[in-house]
Amino acid sequence: MRLHEYGRNPDQRKASVNHPDLLLVGVAVSQATPHACMGTPTTMRCRKLAFTHTRDGFSRFEQARQAHLGTNGRQRSLMAMAPSGLDWQALYARLKSWGYEVGLVPCQAVRHTRKTMQDGPSQTADKEAYSVFDLLRQGQCCLPVARDSALPVASRLRQRAMAWKKRVSQLRHHLQAALHLALPELHALLKDLPPPTAWRF
Repeated sequence: MRLHEYGRNPDQRKASVNHPDLLLVGVAVSQATPHACMGTPTTMRCRKLAFTHTRDGFSRFEQARQAHLGTNGRQRSLMAMAPSGLDWQALYARLKSWGYEVGLVPCQAVRHTRKTMQDGPSQTADKEAYSVFDLLRQGQCCLPVARDSALPVASRLRQRAMAWKKRVSQLRHHLQAALHLALPELHALLKDLPPPTAWRF
């Protein structure tokens, strides 16, 4: 799927979500047991489906997805989740690596949807999954876009470079803190200089 197929128009996004061959899946991210809510743009078939981050857990999730695809006469599925915290990145990457279509919904919209539910605004995994499913059904999501495979590789390399840069900065501070212990005479001369000038000296 490319960006020009649905554009940035909400009506075009909703038309893409309302495709007759599409099963919608809302996923609530959790560190231990993510929850899923499945259905079509008109009906909700599965409100509570919990699975773990293990092979058996994802196997159970896949079996339920295949069963709902057959029951509703759908050919493919579209998942969505809210990018909150850090746990969603690993789940998003795993689902994408297995060939699932995964989109994102705004976290603020999920909170607002949860507040309008009849059983109160309390946060639970199944209510989170239903909120994501409801937003996906309305077309309020960032649909998955096919990108060049080199972009994720470049992003990981950039993150690694930033991590090494942070590590070098930490080591520089440690050395500066230990300078007065190893060379007290030199430390007396350099203590009034700014750090870049002192290290070049």
